[in-house]
Amino acid sequence: MEALQELSFKIIVALQILSPALDGVMKGITFLGQAEFYLILLTFVYLAYDRRLGFRLILMLIFTDMVGMASKLLFHQPRPYWLRPELKIGEMESYGIPSTHASVSIAVWGYLVYKVNKTWLWIVAIFLVFFIAFSRLFLAVHFIHDILFGWLIGLLMIVIFVACEKPVAAWAREMSLGMQVLVALLVSIVFVLIGQLVNAWISGITDPEGWRAYATEARTVNYSLTHAGSIFGALASYALMRKYAPFSSGGGWGLRLARFAIGIVGVLVIYFGLDVVFGILAEDATTLGLVLRFIRYGSVNFWVVFLAPWLFLKVRLAERE
Repeated sequence: MEALQELSFKIIVALQILSPALDGVMKGITFLGQAEFYLILLTFVYLAYDRRLGFRLILMLIFTDMVGMASKLLFHQPRPYWLRPELKIGEMESYGIPSTHASVSIAVWGYLVYKVNKTWLWIVAIFLVFFIAFSRLFLAVHFIHDILFGWLIGLLMIVIFVACEKPVAAWAREMSLGMQVLVALLVSIVFVLIGQLVNAWISGITDPEGWRAYATEARTVNYSLTHAGSIFGALASYALMRKYAPFSSGGGWGLRLARFAIGIVGVLVIYFGLDVVFGILAEDATTLGLVLRFIRYGSVNFWVVFLAPWLFLKVRLAERE
């Protein structure tokens, strides 16, 4: 591990010769691996391209990020600039390994090109997966081994997902609506328990003094409530959509883009609006704050997956499938 850290430091120092000229570019590229970008991408795929593929990508994002964030807690390792503050360009308050930018990018884009086997998309996917990881090195927020482990998690998630998606989908189709919602709730509870258990597992381990000023959000359980709300919102809403608003994501590009525009406006209003409102009501670390976090992320998926399609059917921006 120390050898990889030293190699990473040498590469980061070499890359940062191009700083500050490329700082903005690298921060822009790293944004392409963040949740806000995936909100835009997956809303488009679900509402304007292929609802089944979009839904599977939503699940891929949630599960991969959950595994990555839980792994960060288990390994509780530093980021490069925590050890060498003079390298700091980017800033993150969670632990380093694995890079969830790396794991999520390879999982989402890898699954997308697996399903949509187009040469141009392969080129885009490879470019993004590589340069998102490259940007994390440049910004000194990840070591090489953080990225490699992230890629490994992402690839494993694709393999597991491809193996399980057909039997799980067939099993879900046999359930009643109430049972599907109950399963969604149980999965969300499991996510919360994972966060609590991992946090308890490392509770007796103290971080070195030099890290503490940087690792301010490293041991929070916020991420598990984020994922719990997201998975409940996605699974329950998809069950509701299939029963009450089974829309077609096809049609002319005018209709598709109109659906996407309305959908993404709703996403941004809910995502950022509830963040402001809920921030006034309670601090994140409180019990109420965690419940509100669950509601916020669940509401985003409720809008995209069910409520927006229901609205589109009513105003004839989509046809029933």
